[in-house]
Amino acid sequence: MTTQKDSDLRPEVIKVCRQLYNKGLIAAADGNVSVRLSGGDVLITPSGMHKGFLNESDLVVVDSEGHVLNGSGRPSSELVMHTAIYRQDPVTTAVVHTHPPWTLALSLSDNELLPHLLIEGKMFLGEVTTVPFEMPGTEDLARAVVGALHKGPAQILAHHGAVTRGPSLWKAFELMECLEHTSRITALAKMLGEPMPLPEGKI
Repeated sequence: MTTQKDSDLRPEVIKVCRQLYNKGLIAAADGNVSVRLSGGDVLITPSGMHKGFLNESDLVVVDSEGHVLNGSGRPSSELVMHTAIYRQDPVTTAVVHTHPPWTLALSLSDNELLPHLLIEGKMFLGEVTTVPFEMPGTEDLARAVVGALHKGPAQILAHHGAVTRGPSLWKAFELMECLEHTSRITALAKMLGEPMPLPEGKI
């Protein structure tokens, strides 16, 4: 598992948040990003602040149980989900949660995301499951997400958003970007006709 220092990761978290905002994956105070630090503490974005305009000093450090160790703001309202993922999966060092428009649109319209349409989706996303709706920020949601971790690195949260995790911060970001890109292509293909899956026996 790759771990890094707080001081090394703060600027990277800010860069990821700005990329998420610039790509339309979050709006206003939506979404949250966290990284596991050396020793098991977690660096996480604050609650109620616009993620596209955060400063390094806005980030909050908590221990593995969610107790604040450093920072003047409140940690993300989804802290319980982040810490639950880290406890369940020792390989994960970063978690990204957003409200991606194309992914949510497919989910809300009862259309299935089809990662097998694209080789990139099949290779990087694998099976993408939809976690049944639970209220944001609750233990119930955290348990539902943790229960689906074995299926792949990306989950859609019904009527809510999506969460990705990875062995590095940028890998978790790339998975979220890939999820939304695949969702957009899936939606556009469905608008034009019946999508064609990857040819069997070629993979």
